[in-house]
Amino acid sequence: MARPKSDPAKRRSESVRVSLSPVEITQITDKAARANTNVTAFVRAAALGKSVSVTQSQAVDFETRQELRRIGQNLNQIAKALNAGRNELPASLELACTQLNHLFDQWLPHGSPRQQSRP
Repeated sequence: MARPKSDPAKRRSESVRVSLSPVEITQITDKAARANTNVTAFVRAAALGKSVSVTQSQAVDFETRQELRRIGQNLNQIAKALNAGRNELPASLELACTQLNHLFDQWLPHGSPRQQSRP
């Protein structure tokens, strides 16, 4: 049994060429991937004003992971010092808390009330 003929008015026989920079094509490719579609379908829907659902990436980038690793090391050294019976807090505690505050500010939506400031 042969495939039914498609309506000539709906047949996609025309094409449009668009020149993009490497940054632009990377952005479009990323958005299409987050929308679980290919670039062609994504661009077609966006150009025709159709709704395209793009989910926000939850992946933590390399720099953020490295920064969190460094902060974790600082916190581990602080915990060791406190558990060893030192009475004073290490100077790195303030720096670690400042770095954590900075990362949390980047991740939390702007304008949302923040919990009380950390030491």
